[in-house]
Amino acid sequence: PEIVQTAEENAAEKKSKAREFADSRGKKLIDVTEYLEEDEKGKDSKTTADDEDEDETPINEKKKDASPETWGDEAKIVEDYEGRSVVVDGLSRTVVEFKGSKKEKVQAYVVASRDSLRPYMAGGDRGSNSTEMEEAVKNIQAAKERQSKVPMQMEDEQGEDKDDEDGHYTNILDRDYGDWGKYSMTGVQMSAQEVKGVLLLSDVYGPFSDDIQMLADKIAFECQPVVVFAPDMFRGKPWKESKEEPGFNDAGESYEEWRACHPDDRVSIDIRAAAAALREQYGVQSVSLFGLCYGGGRALEATARVYPTGSTDDINEEEGPSHVDPSTCIAWYPTRYDVSSLYGEKRKSINDEKRPSAAVMAIFAGEDDIPGATPEDASKLKECLESDPNVKDQMVKVFGGQAHGFAHMGMGQEVDGEEDQFLTEEFGGMPSRSIDNGDAEVASLLSTAWVETYARQFLPTIGEAVKDDDVWSNISMQDLSNTATRDIRAEMKDALLNHKDVEPDLKRMHPDDFKTPIDDIENMDETLEEALKTQPYGASLEDDADTFLAKLEDALEREDFGFLPGFGEVPLDESVDGKAYW
Repeated sequence: PEIVQTAEENAAEKKSKAREFADSRGKKLIDVTEYLEEDEKGKDSKTTADDEDEDETPINEKKKDASPETWGDEAKIVEDYEGRSVVVDGLSRTVVEFKGSKKEKVQAYVVASRDSLRPYMAGGDRGSNSTEMEEAVKNIQAAKERQSKVPMQMEDEQGEDKDDEDGHYTNILDRDYGDWGKYSMTGVQMSAQEVKGVLLLSDVYGPFSDDIQMLADKIAFECQPVVVFAPDMFRGKPWKESKEEPGFNDAGESYEEWRACHPDDRVSIDIRAAAAALREQYGVQSVSLFGLCYGGGRALEATARVYPTGSTDDINEEEGPSHVDPSTCIAWYPTRYDVSSLYGEKRKSINDEKRPSAAVMAIFAGEDDIPGATPEDASKLKECLESDPNVKDQMVKVFGGQAHGFAHMGMGQEVDGEEDQFLTEEFGGMPSRSIDNGDAEVASLLSTAWVETYARQFLPTIGEAVKDDDVWSNISMQDLSNTATRDIRAEMKDALLNHKDVEPDLKRMHPDDFKTPIDDIENMDETLEEALKTQPYGASLEDDADTFLAKLEDALEREDFGFLPGFGEVPLDESVDGKAYW
């Protein structure tokens, strides 16, 4: 026969763990069904409702909606070079993976000084603009002021009186006007802590070649704090010429066939995605583009906002990364670009009226014959840069007698210690990695100085532009070879032997300027106590301001100048030889 269970028997058989636990201890559970919302009844657990005003968007989507740099928010470290270098230089080297065109994975070599990684380690919204930096400076200076509050009477203890009901101490500040405002010591220190970003665009050999990695290390070391981000524009397939068949790679492809495998539109999008990852993940205050050879042409294009398809969209017609908009652009012997469409009157920039200004620098080799990198191309680039209103400063230099790649090819080779000894006796320090009579080192120094000069956002460099300087605006690089033969020690000795003291112009100095605390001490005598009791012009500490000024006017009318130190000893106008010191 069929056994039919009642609802109560069925419910009792399906006791919950909570009910079994309560029954085992002789406790009784309270039925709270009547207190539940209708949609909560019958559920095993009660869900906690979020605040009505709380945004229910997932965290990742919140981040994408809040920041335009959504292309770089998923970048991650895939390989760490920690411990591989025998040189202790304070640099961190990693391989980062980010999403490029069509959201496909792209790798990049990243090297950064340790101080520059603090924003990265902090997480969250890491960027700081000039307004935030200025506010931080004000807060630091205000804190110093609060600490420098002094008492009104000499016998009181130093510091702020917390029980000052009458407010006598509240507004008494010992302000250091030498460190006040953003143009101050504190402002300079904050400016020096700005983390700069350098997007290093390699030559056709890719970012993982020894030469490019050495250049990235050099930039990271000399421009601290900085993050150097070198994306792999060729996605693991850089150009590598076959030893058995010159002119072809190991896959049997010619150079042009290999180049066709890396379309310009995809490379352009990868570069902008790399800039997004650099800004999003490392919180840099600015981005500088630094390109070599093929990468140099791409750096000039990205700075000018000129793209192969004339659009910022991705290849799959989805929205692409935003513009790089670098503060600085450096191109070494650039190739494969149309200079007239990038800069000057015929430029074809996207949203040109909104394109921010940039400082552009280019290095060329005098013996270079590769299209785009010849001395003639250098002249064309300089002419176009001079007529472009969005180029705030420019410098184009041609190094005579040099060939294509002179500034970086061979940089990654081992240095022979016997040929390049430490200058311990004179200066100490690391040996130079100069190549080709020092021109490579000069090109590197000029480039890193360019980054240091124009990449700073808070308290940027001011003064005469390089393009207005008669020497540095010349396209031909001056010969600096004689600087290597200078005898610095002999020049220092000669300067000391021929030094002549300049006699001071005493007519322009106040007599009190000659007095020192020692003079005051030597002039003290037993009458000091009586002298301190002297009340000038009959004034006393009890006088208010109006009374004191009235007594001072009376003293001036009777020509009582006894309490005006130095009065009458310095010419007050031009009636005496020379102008008055004030």
